[in-house]
Amino acid sequence: MKKNVVLVFLLLLPFIGPEASEHKSYEMPRTQVVPVQDTNSDRQYELYIKLPEGYEKNTDLKYPVIYTGDAIWQMDMLSGATEYLMPDVILVGISWQKDLEGEVAHASRFRDYSLVKGAEPKNPRGEADNHLAFIRDDVIKFVENNYRVDSDERAYFGYSLGVQLGAYILFSQPDTFKHYIFGSPAFSERSGIYIDELETKMAPQQQDLNANVFVSIGELEKDEMREVENFVSVLQRRSQAGLTLTGLELIEDSDHGSAFPETVIRSIKWLSNVSGGSLAQGEFPDLKGPYLGQEPPGLTPKVFAPGIVSTKDLEIEGVFAPSMKEFYYTRQRKGEEPKTHVIQYKSGVWQEPVEERRSGEVFISTDGKTMHLGNDYRERTASGWSEKKSLGPLFEEFPIMRLTASAADTYVFDEREEIGTIRYSRLIDGKREEPKAYSKEINTGKWTGHPFIAPDESYLIWDSEREGGYGASDLHISFRQEDGSWGPAINMGEDINTEREDAYGSVTPDGKYFFFHTIDLDEGEGIANIFWVDAQVIENLRHK
Repeated sequence: MKKNVVLVFLLLLPFIGPEASEHKSYEMPRTQVVPVQDTNSDRQYELYIKLPEGYEKNTDLKYPVIYTGDAIWQMDMLSGATEYLMPDVILVGISWQKDLEGEVAHASRFRDYSLVKGAEPKNPRGEADNHLAFIRDDVIKFVENNYRVDSDERAYFGYSLGVQLGAYILFSQPDTFKHYIFGSPAFSERSGIYIDELETKMAPQQQDLNANVFVSIGELEKDEMREVENFVSVLQRRSQAGLTLTGLELIEDSDHGSAFPETVIRSIKWLSNVSGGSLAQGEFPDLKGPYLGQEPPGLTPKVFAPGIVSTKDLEIEGVFAPSMKEFYYTRQRKGEEPKTHVIQYKSGVWQEPVEERRSGEVFISTDGKTMHLGNDYRERTASGWSEKKSLGPLFEEFPIMRLTASAADTYVFDEREEIGTIRYSRLIDGKREEPKAYSKEINTGKWTGHPFIAPDESYLIWDSEREGGYGASDLHISFRQEDGSWGPAINMGEDINTEREDAYGSVTPDGKYFFFHTIDLDEGEGIANIFWVDAQVIENLRHK
């Protein structure tokens, strides 16, 4: 027994010697600490630069870059999230000022990230403009001169006060970054007004922002919600100038601190989709779960499947089949004819889109057996969809763009003309009746079209240009009254409609979400994306 004790003691000696008390600091893998000087103010900072795992081997590749302030607080979480969600990216964390004597470590952030000047000389505020110059002239130049980066794919991650700096960058020199992540913005009333006025001042000079913006806030951040919603409204004003906004992501059951981890996960997942625009061949992501694996929206519309469905190309006319296992949409790439795309859910995963020549605006009947294409239709067979067939002589005189059908097989359709008239045709005792025009509640204004009839025919949604609208075509809804007549047209409101062409409304077959597209074209150039929002917006309008 004694021999065994001695043996155990001898085996433990290497672990209890002097070296056991010499602990090493943990270093983030593949991360360099680089001193950098603000050449304008002579202040000293550090950059924490983390490289992708294959950076040294893949010498022909250039990488997107995520820049963030508050590096000590944010690099760990960003590092973990990108390892799993966006491994081929360079992280650049910018430290607080290193040569501040007698100050707490993060004191410089209140000066560097804020917009409004302070009254105390000892505690300066409102130098976001100086810090932007440092980022552009010193940080980005250093990184792009010393590392293989894709200069067209820069992203900014800002959280809390860091959003003030990011918003200033976006509206003063938007080409600094292509993608902006704004988590739990910390705006005072004065800084909110500052951004509002800055956007108004710079708007005439910025016709094409070419920026993607992600905004989130914790559900429990009640005191900040009003200023953040105002900020989102300012961002939405630039939607016609190439700014693509996710909407306001709500981080459930979270306050300002606890919202941070989920903000990182959601925003990096979003960034991995939108970075680089359209997905290249063979790069379709692994999508599981309903709605292409996308995080469902709330009552604020957001872009559907950014980088997957909604890209830098033109995407419109998005609809799910009743099985919810097929999503159809139209995409037009620059210089090409529009094509119909379908993404199917098979073997527990969404498959890469299959495209074919567009032959009409797709609507799938409520039983899933018929694909309507305006004046034509196709029938589902064991091997796929049949060849096109004509609806017949009853509909030949109408150049139909979109035809939708209720569960009772009532056809509701439009026609391709400036005024536009929406008509219906019921199936009575197995016989299709002559088409009839709806009343003036529906058929008023210009470009009236793209109708969607509810499966139970309780409401009708369409788009048209009307007096008092928000700009081009707006989405409208009418509810069927108890006597069978149709109620007045209700504009679906400023959360749905913009100054652009907002059109092609549809409710998902499960009744949960409302889809539509927004278009802004100028001589063939512009943007067109598909949006979705909680279908509760319809019920809210029903009680108006």
